[in-house]
Amino acid sequence: MKSKVMTIANHLVKQGLSRSAAMVQAWITVKLRSIVTKAAGVTHGNRQMPLHRLSAYSPEQVSIELHRERENRFDSDAVKVVAAVSGKGKAALGYLNRQLAAVIAPLMDKGKSVVSTFRAVTGGESLHLTYGLSFELSV
Repeated sequence: MKSKVMTIANHLVKQGLSRSAAMVQAWITVKLRSIVTKAAGVTHGNRQMPLHRLSAYSPEQVSIELHRERENRFDSDAVKVVAAVSGKGKAALGYLNRQLAAVIAPLMDKGKSVVSTFRAVTGGESLHLTYGLSFELSV
């Protein structure tokens, strides 16, 4: 557990946080055991259509994969969120938000296990409401 905390804290210090603030954030992240979050960027491009289709499946049929994108030109800590339906295929639906990616990316780079679990497709109940993707991360 200490190595996870130090990995996160060191990366946050490089991002500009003070050592004490980075340590607090790192301990909170590791101690939480799981974090419920939403994918960022779900309205970009054509991501709403796959989210609409995904809303028809039960949580047991959907899995979430996280893929590091070290070469992402907008964020070197980018972590892509990909949803897969058993036997149907998969689609990239967004990214972890920058703050969470800054914490999770160094763990993934060090080979630490980060497990993601689909929770729900949110929104879209009426015309002009966009869909979102809720999932849980366990560090």
